[in-house]
This record gives sequence, structure tokens and C-alpha cells, in this order.
Amino acid sequence: MDRIRFMNSGKSSVRLVGRKVIKRGHNDWQNKVECFIISNFGKFNRSETFMILYVVMETMEKYQSGNWHRQRLILEEASGDFCLMIHYTQLNLKMLTELRPHAIVYSGSSTPFEDYDVRRTRAYQQVVLTSDIPQLGICGGHQLAAEIFGSTLGIMRRTRADEPDHNPKYHPGEYKEWGVYPVTVLQRDPLFSGCRKIIRVQQFHRSEIKKLGKDLIVLASSPVCRVQAFRHAERPFFGVQFHPEEATESYPDGFAILRNFFRWAATRQK
Repeated sequence: MDRIRFMNSGKSSVRLVGRKVIKRGHNDWQNKVECFIISNFGKFNRSETFMILYVVMETMEKYQSGNWHRQRLILEEASGDFCLMIHYTQLNLKMLTELRPHAIVYSGSSTPFEDYDVRRTRAYQQVVLTSDIPQLGICGGHQLAAEIFGSTLGIMRRTRADEPDHNPKYHPGEYKEWGVYPVTVLQRDPLFSGCRKIIRVQQFHRSEIKKLGKDLIVLASSPVCRVQAFRHAERPFFGVQFHPEEATESYPDGFAILRNFFRWAATRQK
């Protein structure tokens, strides 16, 4: 199958997607995306066009003002497919039926969940619970999905008097993983195919999954954060506490994990 690969097209889609496709309150997503693809790439064939969704789990204000396009482009490169970026309030099952993405990735969030409506957004919760599309939650997206699946969350712990606060301006006094840390892979899984037993990945968090839901399986762990990665026993859902999209040439394990997820997702297409 001749897949349309947007990263190598030589044409920028970032501004056009933001202006023409992603408009809050519009429901006809299929027509908008088809028009965008035709106007910029000359053709649209649903059976030959592969798409992923990147769902930003932050407040609307941070979604509109933040630079999320770098992460979107990294996901496009890892998947080889067009990535449509949306806000979590725009996500619903009808949209998925119209767009038929083959994977969904949920971003992290620095805003405390109790400070905005992300826990009360039913349409997003329905996608997590019922969609058969492969999904990956990153950091805050990992924690929110785990909570939907019956887990409990909390801060890791308070910072001890004899240890530094790696980001004192962000929730001072709370212990944080901030930077590159080793994580131990506990189970063989397609998500970690080709990875060593100990991976080194970027972390930016103060909270963690304290008690895992009964249908979730721990895949990776570290001494200070027990659930560094999970998968659902029956649903096509993975979560990672770390940030694979923040990998570097010196610490490339995150890139391999993203490629593994998208490769696995592609095998599940009908």
C-alpha cells in the first residue's frame, strides 16, 4: 500500500492544520481533513491515508499558547504518518469514526488535574474506555488514563532535607524526577522490543500512580516510581510515566519506544 507520508512532502502543515482543521465546535472532521490533504498534497484516498492523533491534555490556554508542534513533528517522524494535533475537549468517538486514525497519543500536563475540567470530560473518558484504536498516554496522559481505569494517583513524596529540589519553582518541597533517569523493563512487550533491560529516559513529574487498577499490568519500574509503564490487560492502551518524545541522540531509548508503539499499532489496522 502506498502510504502518504507527510514528513517528507516538503510542505508545512502546522499552520494550516491549526487554522483550517482544528476549530473548536466543528464536528465535520473528515471533510476538513480531506480538504486540507487535497489542497496541500493533491489527493485523498481514505484507504491509503494513515493518520495519528496527538491529544494535548493541558488547559485550553496552555494549548493555545504553548509550542506543541515540536512534539507533533517528533511523533510524525516516529510513525511516518500525518499527525493531527487536537485539544482533549475536541476528542470524541464520532470524530474517530470520521477520521479513522490508527493511533492516539496523549500528552503530559504540568497543570494540576484538580485545577481544570480534564477529569470531568466524559467524551475523552469514553474514548479511553471503549475505543479499539491503539492509545499511548505520556506522563500526565498516562496518569489520567490509569485513573480512568481504576488507579489512584498522588505525589511521589516530600523532598528530604539532605537532597536537592531539581525544579524548585515547580511545586517546591515535592520530590521530582527531572532529567534523565534509569528505568528497568520488567516484562517483555512489543513496546520495549529491542530495548535493553535498563533504559534511560527523560522524566518531568512529581506525581505517580500509587495503586494500579486491576486490569493494568506494570511493564517498567524505577526505585522511586513503581509504575513507569503499564499496559491494559485487554484494551489496546499503554501508558508511560516518562517522556519518550524528549529523547536525544545521547539517550535515544524514547525514540525506539515510540517507533515500537506505532509499529505495533499499524499491525492492528483492519
